Amino acid sequence: MKKEENIRLCYGRMKERHGSEAVVLFHVGDFYEVYFDDAQTVARIADVPLFTMTAAGIPAARIPEASMEECRNRLLDAGHKVSVSEVRGASGRHVLKVQ
Repeated sequence: MKKEENIRLCYGRMKERHGSEAVVLFHVGDFYEVYFDDAQTVARIADVPLFTMTAAGIPAARIPEASMEECRNRLLDAGHKVSVSEVRGASGRHVLKVQ
């Protein structure tokens, strides 16, 4: 499966599970990544830059692991629900996957 397909699938499933109003953060390596509309929300509220993920043009934002708690608190203070995916693969590395 291509990376952009995996992002769309995981993001969609997490939104179904936690509600469309929840901001979904995926722990990937040393960062938390957010995609699509959630990326724009996080960029606006937590003042992190937006970028485009993959050739498919997926809007994304990346929050350093050390800043995640502050970012989450800003989102909560702004009235957003927050869901965090902490899935790890067999190697122990974080992977983009829905449980």
